[in-house]
Amino acid sequence: MNETITRISQMDDWVFEVKMVRALKVKKHGEPYSAVANLTANGDQMYIDSHLSINDEELTKEDFLTIYKFCQSMGMKNISYDRIKNGLKSSKQVEIAQSTAPQFRLVE
Repeated sequence: MNETITRISQMDDWVFEVKMVRALKVKKHGEPYSAVANLTANGDQMYIDSHLSINDEELTKEDFLTIYKFCQSMGMKNISYDRIKNGLKSSKQVEIAQSTAPQFRLVE
């Protein structure tokens, strides 16, 4: 099922705003996953709170690109994350190019 979704939706007297996302690295929903990332939306910025994998692998460029495309489809303008390497913390922020037709595949 392919649908375009928005970060803010209204249904009856309720407004639904996506603020937190749990992303699972898996080929098919319901199967065991190899990594999980938690994302938090604040305004038009998405923050990668955490990333854990079964083999302590770091987030790959391909993984980040997938998260980037998801954030782009949600209308985000930036992605930020912190990385600790050799005991030193660094913060990164990536600007998201605006797409004219964001697409998002919903999984049932």
